[in-house]
Amino acid sequence: HFCPEGSVLPQKCPAGTHMPNERAANISDCFLCAPGQYQPESGQEECLPCAAGSFSPDVGSAACETCPKGGVCEDAGAASRLVWQACPAGTFNPNRGSSSSAACELCPIGTASAAPGAVSSETCEPCEPGHFAATPGLSKCERCEPGTTSGVGSSACSECAAGTYAANPGQGQCVPCPYPLSSERGAVICSFCQKDFYLLQSADPIEIFSSPTDYCKPCPPNAECSDDTTLATLGVPAGYWRASPSSAVLTECGDFGGDGEAGKQRCAGSEAEASGRRRMEEASSSDEYCASGFTGPECQLCAAENHYLVDGDECKECAPRGAAAAIIAGIVFALCAACGLVAWAYSKTEWRKKRYIGRLLRFADRTVYIYVAIGLTAKTKVLFGFYQISTVLSSTYSARLPDKYTGWTDKLANVVSIDWSGFFLPEQCLGYDLRLVVSALS
Repeated sequence: HFCPEGSVLPQKCPAGTHMPNERAANISDCFLCAPGQYQPESGQEECLPCAAGSFSPDVGSAACETCPKGGVCEDAGAASRLVWQACPAGTFNPNRGSSSSAACELCPIGTASAAPGAVSSETCEPCEPGHFAATPGLSKCERCEPGTTSGVGSSACSECAAGTYAANPGQGQCVPCPYPLSSERGAVICSFCQKDFYLLQSADPIEIFSSPTDYCKPCPPNAECSDDTTLATLGVPAGYWRASPSSAVLTECGDFGGDGEAGKQRCAGSEAEASGRRRMEEASSSDEYCASGFTGPECQLCAAENHYLVDGDECKECAPRGAAAAIIAGIVFALCAACGLVAWAYSKTEWRKKRYIGRLLRFADRTVYIYVAIGLTAKTKVLFGFYQISTVLSSTYSARLPDKYTGWTDKLANVVSIDWSGFFLPEQCLGYDLRLVVSALS
């Protein structure tokens, strides 16, 4: 209070001032509140400090100014606006008079705000395609890794679907693989062939991607090609066989005397390769496609020794070779005896006058006379030479004469090219040496 001269009662100091002392005579004796303080009432002895969230930059303030939006004023008794601290990037504060950093609200997931001191959630912009914000309060959206992508405002990236790829970080969409390539989920490059194609030879994925048609070839006839099939992993169906994993030619397995299912029983295809991998470690590559117990081209041989194929899908034990050798020796002896007997009979000139055998001998004489007279020896040699050349021309030189010249030679070859060894014992029971002898004799 203060007491002017002649006053009856003391008068109060106005708001924004205080008077801690007695005997004040004039209003000018009232002390103004210092910056950072205020006094909303009159007649007070002390000024009050501004609470946190407000400040007072002037003297004699009756009220403190509230802290602006977009930040906080954490200190009490602030005398300047400089105590205002902007909310960090990734947050915003729409309210005035905030006294704690907790008042700064976080931008929601899928958004980010790069500007500090934001006063509204409108500054939290959704992430662009190819970017994401997994946690709230980010100042910048993160880029998706290669092989992934995202849409607008995403909180996470998703893997590229099979058959697409994303080579760079932050891609807004996955790109379809070039024909005829494909890929797994989350791929950064397309490096294998799609269904109905196979990889001809292994190479660097970048080379395959740059020249897909040079490496991916259409699936061979009768083969099965799923995604990521290579030449070595071609699907071979039951009833088919191929010479090795490096061959693209599939051969249908014959019945060999069995019913229509015999070939499928012997040639199990890729099923045999998958189920008998341990057995195949000691077998040839062509046996990978044979059922257990069979081997060789088209799986037509029995894997067990001294066994032969019966009815196209069954193996039986061979009979003793001694019996076959005896039969062969008997036939050879009989042929030699017959030839000797004929030669002896032909030498008997007096037999030509006999009734029956004489006719045969005289016919033989006339045949020999005609043969010599027309010179069939030279002609036969020429004809035989032509036959030998024409039958091996295609296999030796990959060339072939017109059918009108070779038609009769092919038919003749089918007649005379008989493996007589099979008449004595099955081929698998004879062995190579014995078969060679029998073939030479036949």
